[in-house]
Amino acid sequence: MKITRTFVLSGVALLALSGCSSAAPEAEPSPSSSKISYTDGLHAKVLSVETANTISVDIDGQTKEVRLLNVVAPTEHNNEFSGSCLIPESTDFLRQKLPEGTEVTLDFDNSRVGSSGYLEAAVYVGDDFINADVVREGFATTTFLSQRDEHYAPVSEAQQEAAREGRGIYSKDVECALPHAIQLHIDRVHQANESDDEDARISSYKAASRFYNTLMSTAKSPNTWIGSIVTLDAVKDQLKELKNALGKNYYDLQGKTEQEKQSEANEPVRPGS
Repeated sequence: MKITRTFVLSGVALLALSGCSSAAPEAEPSPSSSKISYTDGLHAKVLSVETANTISVDIDGQTKEVRLLNVVAPTEHNNEFSGSCLIPESTDFLRQKLPEGTEVTLDFDNSRVGSSGYLEAAVYVGDDFINADVVREGFATTTFLSQRDEHYAPVSEAQQEAAREGRGIYSKDVECALPHAIQLHIDRVHQANESDDEDARISSYKAASRFYNTLMSTAKSPNTWIGSIVTLDAVKDQLKELKNALGKNYYDLQGKTEQEKQSEANEPVRPGS
């Protein structure tokens, strides 16, 4: 029995030794799997442009999708007013700015991955701040996690400039743009003021008032697509023009004009009511 047990134990030991000697040495990590240090000044090479705020880049042999920080591009899935405006034009603009092979530098905010799940970065070509360039030409809006975002201010200033100059999605001449829609309501109210058709006049006043009220409510959410546009000085001025055009024919959120509310306030209170 002792001989048998010794034989079996010896066999197990030989198998263990054999297994150790035949095991392949642990592979060295390849360059493509090395960890990237996401610090300001990170160099990358543009592989492609997907949308007006999303690019594919090569970083140390790894392909990464980068979203332009504080920039929201129009997309076909954006249901907000003018959110799907000038999609091809905005993408083409960024492709011209960042052709394949362009060397870029990436800077980051406090959190390098945004709520979208993308790597978010401020993209530079030399001293040229690409995020602001796209917005300045009226091909995107700006957004923020907080107004203390490190790169938000220059992008926001670029958006104000685009609105003042009436570029891209801030143009009254672009049919899908919000300023164009505001101007249409202003023109319709002026036409209604000169119309003899009372029903048509009231219909125009109510439509313009609903439109105005909807837009004003979005100003409470300036980090959204439509809210970002409504809070621009040039657009706020245009909305004031619409409200002034309506004058006493403006219908509030309860669907009443100032004159109607005044009449109700002056109605005598019935006994027992």
